[in-house]
Amino acid sequence: MDPSLDIAVHHHGQVVVIHPRGLLTVRTTTDLRRVLVRELVDHGRVIVDLDGFRLTRESCVTVFPAVLTQCGGWPSAKVALCRPDPAMAQALAARQVSALVPVYHLRLEAEAAIDERPTVVRMRVQLPCDAGAPAMSRRLVREMCPKWQVDDGVEDTAEFVVSELVSNAVEHACTGVGLTLERGPRGLRIAVRDASPVGFPGPVKRSTDPLGRVRGRGLELVRSLTKAWGVDVQPDGNTVWAEIAG
Repeated sequence: MDPSLDIAVHHHGQVVVIHPRGLLTVRTTTDLRRVLVRELVDHGRVIVDLDGFRLTRESCVTVFPAVLTQCGGWPSAKVALCRPDPAMAQALAARQVSALVPVYHLRLEAEAAIDERPTVVRMRVQLPCDAGAPAMSRRLVREMCPKWQVDDGVEDTAEFVVSELVSNAVEHACTGVGLTLERGPRGLRIAVRDASPVGFPGPVKRSTDPLGRVRGRGLELVRSLTKAWGVDVQPDGNTVWAEIAG
């Protein structure tokens, strides 16, 4: 472990309190991440006491939501932060960490609220490039929506939308896809990222295949069922996203 970082771990019933002291740097982030992942996997509820923990680079605070997402997101993994100094609190707010990982003034407040759903809940999975990927994405939506208290009607819409976006990515990109589900104040957000260097092909022109099935209606329906959708094109892939109210 980096000598500029000391991490104490205490067990309080069903909650683990991690108390790092020293500097949060790019190097010490690796050590902190390892301890956070270990305790979250083993115990599921972790409070990070930030008293005496100083910040050197604002971006380092993203370690907290990154670990939460890596461990399956809420409610599989629950993390709360407490007692940040003013510089740390400002960085957490600037990087919007507090929406995913609640921040409290006192440790007792964090312990009392550890089971409460954060403002934003998120999970990410990697899906294979095969015909079973859409079904896997639908199962994930069915699993997470009840845990996130998403209405049944929104869940039904989300199942259709995620299936269409994943199907489109697998068919046109011919790569594995990363699926992100997120629930926040704006509703449910679905994002599917492929690894294709070719730009997003856009909606397929409607046609009839040899079996008489109509093709090319999927993204038309996605547009009609969602309040917003779009494509972010990067050199190494495309992210297609959709937002569903509710």
